[in-house]
Parts: sequence; C-alpha cells; structure tokens
Amino acid sequence: MFKQIVKLATTAALALGLAFGAQAHADAHGKGMHSGEVLDTVNGGGYTYVQIKEEGKLIWAAAPQTDVKKGDVVEFDEQMSFPSFESKTLKRSFAPLIFAGKIAVK
Repeated sequence: MFKQIVKLATTAALALGLAFGAQAHADAHGKGMHSGEVLDTVNGGGYTYVQIKEEGKLIWAAAPQTDVKKGDVVEFDEQMSFPSFESKTLKRSFAPLIFAGKIAVK
C-alpha cells in the first residue's frame, strides 16, 4: 500500500511539473527537441529510458513506456532535465536525464 501511494505521489508530482514547468524550462534553457540513435534502452516503472549520443554527448531520456530498441533513431521533446536521476524501481542512476512527453521512433 505504501509503495502504491509513493508511486502515485511521484507520478502526480512529475505530471504537475511537466504541465506547469515545461514551457518555461524550455524557454529559459533554449532546449526543445532532441534526436539520435538509441545506444541503450530499459523499461521500468511505466517509463522507457533511452540513451542517445547527440552532438558528441551521451544523454538519457525517459518518457511514458514505448516500444523502442537499440539502433532505432528517436526524437523527443525536453520537458525537464536533471544532471543525475536515480530510479528507485530500476535501482540505478541516469546522468544526465531528460524527461520527455514522448519518445518517437523516426
């Protein structure tokens, strides 16, 4: 029961952050769309995490779970970003991590 409440609270907080902060964050940092070839991917907690190489830098992105595999070319919009993010579900950290509204396979 406690785990479900924590998961619900985390999801709600993320949704609120995405809804209210996405445009301001994108405007403030000049970020927007990202794209690249998927080097690594993992699913957990209802999210798909993908690692891409963009402009010589490795970055991770997370979005609602979607079907994607290594080698796919993907595109996603930046909603929020963190220098490092720890997934309690996957028991691992992703650095840096961009939360996206969705990941689209091109």
